[in-house]
Amino acid sequence: MVMYQGLCVLSHPGFSIIDAAALAPGLVTREQWLEWAHTGVWPMAEGMQTPHLPMMVARRMSQGARLAVELALSMMEQHPVDGAVFASRHGELDRSITLLQALAAQRALSPTDFSQSVHNTSAGLASIQGQHSIPMSSLAAGEGSFAAALHEAIGMLADGLQKVLVVAFEGRIPTFSQPWLADEMPPRAVALVLAKGGEWQGCRATTSVPREMDGALSCWRAQLMGLSHFSVFDGRQGWLWQRN
Repeated sequence: MVMYQGLCVLSHPGFSIIDAAALAPGLVTREQWLEWAHTGVWPMAEGMQTPHLPMMVARRMSQGARLAVELALSMMEQHPVDGAVFASRHGELDRSITLLQALAAQRALSPTDFSQSVHNTSAGLASIQGQHSIPMSSLAAGEGSFAAALHEAIGMLADGLQKVLVVAFEGRIPTFSQPWLADEMPPRAVALVLAKGGEWQGCRATTSVPREMDGALSCWRAQLMGLSHFSVFDGRQGWLWQRN
């Protein structure tokens, strides 16, 4: 049982983080991310380099997919993982809206938009571009997408996999959806390589956990700054993860 200021009532299987990284327009180096971690300020940047992706492939991908696949390929180049979990609350929302608008206007559908409008686009492209024939999952669980990804990865480790890559990402929110998603953060991707271990132990809170930011970013900030804990929200309740 892990206790955090008397709030936690249920222990959770732990894990260790072998490596972590993040990518966003204007936030590439560790120094840039550390400045973000201290100030919370996002740079006003648009495009960025994706050296692991062929140019003709990258230009057809959505911004979120480019961030996720570029980061995934970089991490898999450094670490031999046995499985991967991709998590996104919105996935290819921008493409889906574009397709629906084309249908409403009775215009021809873009073959690229149609073929890459599914939620597992990023996982599929990462597998194809990296030639990785490993189990991959794509999850969407609303605000709890990152929490669901952690649970999925922990389950894969319990099933015998040695290292699992978790990639949590979001792309550009289409103009149509912005009135309902005004608090969404800028496009970004966070990647973790998880292994069995007890470095991080989780517990469910009996009272509200402060929701400082997106769960994946909260975890990334804890890694950057060497913090003792981070919190995530699974859509119903908060979970605190504490470093042992």
